[in-house]
Amino acid sequence: MVKYKSILLSIILITAVICPATAKPTGYIGSASCEVCHKEVYDLWKTSKHAAAFKPEQENPETCNACHTTFLNVVDQCSTENNVGCEACHGPGDEHVKNNGDALKIISSNSADICGRCHNGNRSDNISWTEEYKPGMKLSDIRGLRLIPVASDKTVPSVKDIHPSLTYNMWLASGHAKTPDRKLEINSKKWEGPVTCAACHAPHYSTYKAILTMESSDLCRSCHFQGEVLKGFGAKGIEETRSLHTAAACVACHMTEKNHLMKMLRPDDPDLSEERLDSCSDCHEVKDRKMRTAQLLDMEAWYREAFEPVQADLKTIDAKLKGNPDILNAKLKVRLKDVKDNLSIIINDGSNGVHNLDYALEIMYLAKRELKEIKEALK
Repeated sequence: MVKYKSILLSIILITAVICPATAKPTGYIGSASCEVCHKEVYDLWKTSKHAAAFKPEQENPETCNACHTTFLNVVDQCSTENNVGCEACHGPGDEHVKNNGDALKIISSNSADICGRCHNGNRSDNISWTEEYKPGMKLSDIRGLRLIPVASDKTVPSVKDIHPSLTYNMWLASGHAKTPDRKLEINSKKWEGPVTCAACHAPHYSTYKAILTMESSDLCRSCHFQGEVLKGFGAKGIEETRSLHTAAACVACHMTEKNHLMKMLRPDDPDLSEERLDSCSDCHEVKDRKMRTAQLLDMEAWYREAFEPVQADLKTIDAKLKGNPDILNAKLKVRLKDVKDNLSIIINDGSNGVHNLDYALEIMYLAKRELKEIKEALK
């Protein structure tokens, strides 16, 4: 009898959330209607977490269901679907269907705001505000919305007790959100503007981890050249010098705790609490923050000790050439250009040697030798 009551209660909880015809919003037709024309995408979505987002055991349906169902009717506490269906991201599909699949009658957008509606860990005035957002809107247009702030120059915030994380908030503060005019090619697809969620994550489903569109490091290398630095090739006059860090995926260091600032959690960060793992200790077997700090500071010191004299030599040479551009012969001009091109590799890399210290040092040692000869010719 108890078991029967439990099953019955579950059925009631599952079905009660679906709006009756009188309470259903205009234009919503349900994901099953999309299957007719978009079966391949529909079948992918059916295997996704979005398709199973609704949990009958949720303790606070009034605050949870705005994200765990499709179009929540706040007054009646009912929705059109017990999942994150097609219309949760594309808006109502009735007009799209009535007009023979007219693409202008449905929302098809790569905007991060569509994902950010739920993936932000936010609540405003203790009331879920997500039900007010509809695909095509900007989150900034929502009344009363106060996103939990994330600063790119501060320690990555902990999301241990924040559901569902601060993914959107971190993205908004990241470099990925600040590329409005950039044109890229990601996974063989043309991409313009900010690198939003859909650039890296498959909106419907993917067999790759975190529903990425491809393996994580391959995805990063679609835009970032640092993979060449890790492998240690590209510099003229330098043999390939592979880094030990090549074995680590980019996200292992740059997305510790799944942070979407793409920022390392440095072991020497005084604001990083002891219960959190820094990015170095997250991979290395010995979880000793003092040891990792010492190693990191040593690497950066060796880099600076080699880099600063080379920069000083370049400054001296450039000052001389400014006064007399023809003081160097053609061969030395080519060698100087090669030095600058090589140095630009590690300068643009931006890791101060962490990606591949041996490679960076080899580049700078060669630069020092070359610049010494060039300075002699300027006397």
